Amino acid sequence: MVTIELYGQLGKLFGKSHKRVVRTNAEAIHALCKTIVNFERFLNSSKIRGLTFAVFRGQENIGLDDMGYPVTGETIKIVPLLIGSKKAGALQTILGAVLVVVGVVIGYFTGWTGVGWAIGSKIAMMGGAMMLGGVVQMLSPQPAGLASKQDAANQASYAFGGVTNTAAQGYPVPILYGKRRIGGAIISAGIYVEDQQ
Repeated sequence: MVTIELYGQLGKLFGKSHKRVVRTNAEAIHALCKTIVNFERFLNSSKIRGLTFAVFRGQENIGLDDMGYPVTGETIKIVPLLIGSKKAGALQTILGAVLVVVGVVIGYFTGWTGVGWAIGSKIAMMGGAMMLGGVVQMLSPQPAGLASKQDAANQASYAFGGVTNTAAQGYPVPILYGKRRIGGAIISAGIYVEDQQ
């Protein structure tokens, strides 16, 4: 039995605490969608209202990649957030603009000579790079991760020898030094059928 806690507007509309028998985080959300009237409609239309959601397992904020991991009795918390308050790149862009201004001001008041030039130009360049990174982050699509709606027969496997590959194209390939305590990412695999004689 897993406890699912809803916060903010979700908690006010649909109740603060729910208990369900589920195996993964994605199943918990799916169970709420099937057992609470209008819950799925609220989640699907939340982007129009400027809301997104953070999901916590215990104290850990999990992303889309972790939605298929098994739940072992932790409390799942679903918290509504304003879009843009998390990883939209706007804060990075604004901070970069502030650093550019600070760099120019330092350079101006020191006459762009010696240490003032060195410090001011470096801060301004760092701010410009942060601004560009923030703009790229706002414009580029984020990877969707694993599909959260999977039936029981086609679940993603996190074991090394699993049938379903959980690594998607474009993700980094991890390098592991030492003893492996995690599931492996399959880089290349093939199945060959041969006649046995």
